[in-house]
Amino acid sequence: MARAEPPLAVPARRAVPVRLAAPGRLASSARVAAGLAGLAAAAGALALAAGPGRSTTYAGSSAAGAVLTVCAGLGLIAAGLVICLARRPGRTGDLALLAGVCWFAPVWSAWQDGPPLIPSIAMVAAGFTFPLIVHLVLTHPTGRAGSAPARALAAAVYAEALLAAAALALFREPYFDPGCLANCTVNAFLVRSLPTLARAVEIGDRWFTAAAAAAMIVVCAARLARASWPARQRLLPVTVPAIGFAAAVAAHSVALQRITVEDPFNAALFAIFAIGSAAVALLAIGLISGVARARAERRAVARIAARLDQAPAPGSLQSALAAALHDPGLQIAYWLPGRQRYVDASGRLVPEPSTTGGRAVTRLTRNERTIAAVSHSGAVPGIESQIGPAIRLGLENERLQAELLAQLEELRASRARIVQTADSERRGLERNLHDGAQQRLLALSYDIRLARAAAQADGDTPAETALARAASQTRDILEELRDLAHGIYPAVLAEAGIGPALATLADTAPLPVQILRAEHRRYPAPVEAAAYFAVAEAIGHAAVSLTDEGGRLVVTVQDNGSGDAAPMLAAADRVGALGGSLAPGTAGCRAEIPCAS
Repeated sequence: MARAEPPLAVPARRAVPVRLAAPGRLASSARVAAGLAGLAAAAGALALAAGPGRSTTYAGSSAAGAVLTVCAGLGLIAAGLVICLARRPGRTGDLALLAGVCWFAPVWSAWQDGPPLIPSIAMVAAGFTFPLIVHLVLTHPTGRAGSAPARALAAAVYAEALLAAAALALFREPYFDPGCLANCTVNAFLVRSLPTLARAVEIGDRWFTAAAAAAMIVVCAARLARASWPARQRLLPVTVPAIGFAAAVAAHSVALQRITVEDPFNAALFAIFAIGSAAVALLAIGLISGVARARAERRAVARIAARLDQAPAPGSLQSALAAALHDPGLQIAYWLPGRQRYVDASGRLVPEPSTTGGRAVTRLTRNERTIAAVSHSGAVPGIESQIGPAIRLGLENERLQAELLAQLEELRASRARIVQTADSERRGLERNLHDGAQQRLLALSYDIRLARAAAQADGDTPAETALARAASQTRDILEELRDLAHGIYPAVLAEAGIGPALATLADTAPLPVQILRAEHRRYPAPVEAAAYFAVAEAIGHAAVSLTDEGGRLVVTVQDNGSGDAAPMLAAADRVGALGGSLAPGTAGCRAEIPCAS
């Protein structure tokens, strides 16, 4: 059953972007301000690490710790700014900015000589670093978590972090917490000191974080396993560091269960911190490289529009887009409203593209009409925005070309069916003549010979003469009928193939015919019939050769006949019905016929 054209979304009014322009500028300004605040947080963290946090933070424990802290935090902030400023602001850039700011929170919680509110806020913010990075990784590169497990994991880590932060802020007295790291004296949010509850929350948060880190590793590994190779190339720069970070988080939780008190100078804990920080820095580099790659792809797509011809070769746009987006599996299916079907650039029917096997489908419209559906890697975000009006016009031109080619293919198929039907009728007529009229004439000729022998034995000379004349006429009629049946469709062609059929044709031709070359192999019946009748209609004094050149049967006839091209029209129709070509001339003809075997 024909599939109706997909419903089109109602286009947005042009006034809406104008009204939203100012809020968009404000959002960009806010992101820049957040980036500057992150830089200030990094500078302040370095100052605190060199002073109050020298013995209570990883950044203050050594120069390597300070470098790792700054590289990881500033890397996330830089990645967030690059993502937000290089394309339409999205969730990924905001998450990177927030994660970068929260990364410095453990250092700020060591500022116990400053305003009590600042280390208290830092203590709460530190608990959201892991959820933000988890969310950031799960939404890369499209800006949204694609699978239900990913969405569930992101929601769970946020909910748990919020509950743990609220419980610790309201009921944890740092002075009574034997496992405190930097902030061991100040909690501006304290309502009532419940050390037992706070300790239970800390232990529960620690093991939940370890479990969530393991789940994150599983989700990331599953994404890589089911992704196509182009999608995997986009995911690897972010997913591999994310797996390393998650492994460090899980190892940190396990180590604290044994060590009890977090000591930045402990070799095992510092090694875990170093691995996690390096992984976050590499993750930030992966995010920035993804932006650079997307920008290069947009430039490549723009170059396609600059080189676009008025009548591109079939499939040229698909090849160009696949190369620009580094997606060899990209396919474009063109929508034909009249036939309610999708076709490729050559006009052949193709199934409707579907979102399976890690592929995504983007439907492109022009003037509120669907022109094509692009099947591409699910890791290629915003492909519709990259294809501008010029390329859409090129796609519309190629769609019209595909529609014309589809009509030509239908015409060729119709011609092929007509030829096949005619050949079938020819074979049936030849068989009926051979098995019917010829057999009856043979029987009649035999009866006449018997009657003539009887008349000769009785001495009836007039009857013998009449029967002799009748026998001669019967033989002449039988020969004519055989020639007629052979001309309709030679039986040797169907039974033995083109080689023996041409040999028989050469033996029975009224003029000399030389078979220069004919391979003794079988071809599809329509191909053999087209080649045979092309030779039969072209020969005078002729030299004939048949060769197989790259899946095409090439028939060459060198003829010194009259050069009358009228009989070749039927042969040209027969060859053209199979998608071949026939070039007649005064010295013969050349036919090229595609063959499947």
